[in-house]
Amino acid sequence: MSTALISVSDKTGLVEFLNGLKKHQDYKFLATSSTAKHLKENGIDCSTVESLTKFPEILGGRVKTLHPNVFAGILARATDEDRKCLKELGLDEIDLVVVNLYPFEKKLKEKLEENKMVEEIDIGGVSLIRAAAKNFDRVSIVCEPSQYKPVLEAVGKNGGKFSKEIRRELARDAFERTSNYDQAIFTYLHAQTEQATCGAGHKHAHDAAQGSGGTSNGGTECGGDSLPSLIKISLSQYQKLRYGENPHQSAVWYAPPPGHADADLTFPPFEQLQGKELSSNNIVDTYALVRFLKELDRPAACIIKHNNPCGVALGKTLDEAFEKAYSTDPLSAFGGIFGFTGEVGGDLAQKVVRDFIEIVAAPSFSPEAMEVLKKKKNVRVLRLKPGILEQRESDKWQTRDMRDFGWIIERSEEPTPEVEKFNCVTGDFPNHLKSDIKFAWGVVKHLTSNAIFVAKDGWSLGFGIGQTSRVASVKIALAQAGDKARGAVLASDAFFPATDNIEEAAKAGISVIVQPGGSIKDADVIAACKEKGITMLFTGQRCFKH
Repeated sequence: MSTALISVSDKTGLVEFLNGLKKHQDYKFLATSSTAKHLKENGIDCSTVESLTKFPEILGGRVKTLHPNVFAGILARATDEDRKCLKELGLDEIDLVVVNLYPFEKKLKEKLEENKMVEEIDIGGVSLIRAAAKNFDRVSIVCEPSQYKPVLEAVGKNGGKFSKEIRRELARDAFERTSNYDQAIFTYLHAQTEQATCGAGHKHAHDAAQGSGGTSNGGTECGGDSLPSLIKISLSQYQKLRYGENPHQSAVWYAPPPGHADADLTFPPFEQLQGKELSSNNIVDTYALVRFLKELDRPAACIIKHNNPCGVALGKTLDEAFEKAYSTDPLSAFGGIFGFTGEVGGDLAQKVVRDFIEIVAAPSFSPEAMEVLKKKKNVRVLRLKPGILEQRESDKWQTRDMRDFGWIIERSEEPTPEVEKFNCVTGDFPNHLKSDIKFAWGVVKHLTSNAIFVAKDGWSLGFGIGQTSRVASVKIALAQAGDKARGAVLASDAFFPATDNIEEAAKAGISVIVQPGGSIKDADVIAACKEKGITMLFTGQRCFKH
């Protein structure tokens, strides 16, 4: 008769799993008190761990399985010497361990106080899992309810027994589980340590730069030092994608690691309601879309092409915002990603699908809209998860994987400074254009550098994106805007290194220029704006994006 030790926090499917095992062979079950109570209530006979250890559960359950009688039965090898040792002690071999851990990762979502989170750190369960996994030559370890069904299927195909191959796979999964668990705890405690350190009077360098006319580098006095000396990234495969950046490249989508920012609350970021299988480009473009939509006042619409917008606008209604965004560049909108900050109705859906599009994404779709979209069965319809369009303070860091050059981890953009705090260096602050100034700066900060954005009345008029000289970006954006640029706002993601940009803006009739400031040529640029009658605002924050 085989012996199984059972101690689970999540009792989902446990009874069915054990009954399934009993169909194949006889088992003697040992369980911790709460698990034993659950099994007995469901008609499964079992003994308690206390009957094996001759020692009660103590310290409110903190100590119940940490005992030599338990670990000897798990760690004993299938050798004459080890079996003789167990026999002399009156102990049986434990052949199967079924354990899952305190739900530390789930409890992170509840934002509990530190002393309560510490109580969710499992010690005995992790020890049992590791011991059983180490001895996979003889012992099987099952540590997640999601394993019950595939384990029963595998055992059934193997004549009711756990083969060495099955035990090895289970051991691999067990060490993956404990590694992820430890990583979640480490991430939480590191964040707590950083918060405590930064809350102890450490001043962030960017706080002083805001509104001063200087350019902040986005770093902090304690930001760099707050990163640990060793970082482990543990990702779980979520979905195989249609293909990568190009059709000949395969791609897989992975979920963020446990405890990463608010990922547990927002991943996956959307539900696909219909359409073709997603590709890598679809995910990347939708991520870019959401970044823009987060910046915009409601109602708003954005059309993305190759990670950058070809149209973005505000409106009194979503329909108006869409018409404005689409009219910016209808040619580039063909085959684009369309996104909205509110519910898409039937009339708007009709407008969206009048040309070929890849994706339409929004927080919700009316039944009428879905009827329209269903006629375009290949269009991917993505319902954005609640909260995904909200800015979150926990999005602090971003990573860059550079292969042979290693990884760079840097602080993401700091929160956009308030428009009222922009430094007006020429003329009077144009209060009547306050909304457009906020709109223009919120968009340009996400464009690929060198970036120029021209806007008026909540309407994208021209984009200058990804050029190797700033004046080239200025010319491209103004050429796209045409006569509509008169009286508009022009935003630049970094300072102007020369006055040629001002000359071009003046010829086009630009009314306001928004830029970080901080160039050695600032005085010349300011003088040029005064001469041309252009109001210039310094944000004190560069948002250059490679």
